[in-house]
Amino acid sequence: WGFSALAGRWAAFGMVIKGRSRLLVKDGVADEDALRDAHMTTRDLREALREQGVSEVSRIAEARLERDGSVSVVRKATEPKIVTVRVEDRVQTVRLELA
Repeated sequence: WGFSALAGRWAAFGMVIKGRSRLLVKDGVADEDALRDAHMTTRDLREALREQGVSEVSRIAEARLERDGSVSVVRKATEPKIVTVRVEDRVQTVRLELA
């Protein structure tokens, strides 16, 4: 209880006791050094990502190993798919934006 109270008052003490988050994936690329420092394998990372509903590392903007040991994931923004449909000659074309 005492350590927790001190960590709440002084951020530096909190970082010493609780640690800090580690950036594991940036722009779809896993950081092998960060994984090694976190004692994680790529297999561990893929398992944690699947638990978050992500099947491919390339679809991640950022993944972090949080101080509590969980992995948080921020997905990349997806570009909408735009489809242009031409109905008939001399009729306006229809442009559909699929998100």
